[in-house]
Amino acid sequence: MKELVILLLLLTQPATGMYTLEVTEYGYAIITQEIEFHSSSPADTFTYYIPFPIDHLEVYSSTPVSGTFIVMGMQTEITLTGDFLPGEPVYCICEYLSWGLISKEGTQWQISLPVMEESLTVLMPRGTEIVYMVTESDFPSISQNQGVIQLFWERVPHAVSLYYQVPLTHQGSAPWSVMVLAPVTAAVLAGLWIYTGRKKKRLNPSVLSILSDREACIVNYLYAQGTARQAKIARNCDIPKTSLSKILLRMEERGIIQRERDGTRTYCSLTDAVLE
Repeated sequence: MKELVILLLLLTQPATGMYTLEVTEYGYAIITQEIEFHSSSPADTFTYYIPFPIDHLEVYSSTPVSGTFIVMGMQTEITLTGDFLPGEPVYCICEYLSWGLISKEGTQWQISLPVMEESLTVLMPRGTEIVYMVTESDFPSISQNQGVIQLFWERVPHAVSLYYQVPLTHQGSAPWSVMVLAPVTAAVLAGLWIYTGRKKKRLNPSVLSILSDREACIVNYLYAQGTARQAKIARNCDIPKTSLSKILLRMEERGIIQRERDGTRTYCSLTDAVLE
């Protein structure tokens, strides 16, 4: 049985839009959407539409959910399949991969953004130089974090053509491993300082031994802070928001962290299983 899903936006911070679109330097875009829906009656499928043509779909959820898609011109029909109980909320992170939004001519790249009523955050590749933009929509708000340009539209009433260049080498940028290990080291030191000063429970070394570098950074940061919003975790551990949502979901499934929502904000903290 198919029902049209009513999507409820899950905001981690006011600047986060309905869609987050990460532009890669390799010619494709990664689009992430966090959704929550409720079923009014027993159902096994939900169908909705997104304004992008996509080539691949991944669904991450706290309950078993799979997804399929059909491209219909410049939009895509998404169908999520699972065992949905009436009144029970289902939270999913849908990640769409699209080769149809970005093109290249010479050394200049172009990304074409469609008309949409939802808000949109675009993350440009590190070191990007924006050449010019063609649109009748309002100019986006622009911010920059560690060399990554972020553009935000409340809505996109007219199509946008954005022209940009990406340098072949990002001079002055540290390797990925260094960028990850640096915040890990800082978080470990902060955690040790707090432990020495407050005599609180230590982190369980058996749990730490099975974590990836990014997961270890998150655990040590939360150990130092107690609780934190996802935006602060992303900034302090230098993890893109599109990747962080999936990492946190997996960590929650393994019982390492817990997440609580306060209105439109999501807060993360460690579970007792991580502590000795």
